[in-house]
Amino acid sequence: MINYTPPTQHTSLFYSSEKEYLDIIIPYLKAGLENNEFCLWIPPETLSIEDARRYLRESVEDLDVYFKKEQILIGDYESFYLINGVFSASKVIENFVKLESKVLKSGFKGIRATGDASWALRGDWLNFMLYEREINRIIESHKIRAICSYSLLKLDLKDICNIGTSHQSSLVRQGDNWNRLDLSKFNYT
Repeated sequence: MINYTPPTQHTSLFYSSEKEYLDIIIPYLKAGLENNEFCLWIPPETLSIEDARRYLRESVEDLDVYFKKEQILIGDYESFYLINGVFSASKVIENFVKLESKVLKSGFKGIRATGDASWALRGDWLNFMLYEREINRIIESHKIRAICSYSLLKLDLKDICNIGTSHQSSLVRQGDNWNRLDLSKFNYT
């Protein structure tokens, strides 16, 4: 497991296995809890909520204390991203901003979120990519840090390019190393 906290606020994570996914997400969430941030975790569909808790419990001492303080929420994509079964970018963004206000009033430093978005490939992908671009803009002016994860096994090159350009940076494993592409270093003019 590596200790990784993205230097940018909105990072895409491309993973090929559950182990790769957990190698990034578990330390990311652990760091957020230790930093008094509210943590929101929407794991991949292939990872049950119970298994997600179990993996987090293996790395975070006294995890129940964080749940008792309501500092962490682990949920499924349907309850977070869908409203009456439909994805609405504006509603999800509105809910993020409301959540930020709530957690700041509760004494937390901000939100540290991670959501797996591989499910969106089956639905309104274009609308979801527009959401990724808009949430990127929103995150920059709020106390929100997010890693949006995507299974490489479900993506084609065009999807990877769209996701990469919708985030401030991207993280992908190549061989034994994790590499980060920071789009802020590129000049497109």
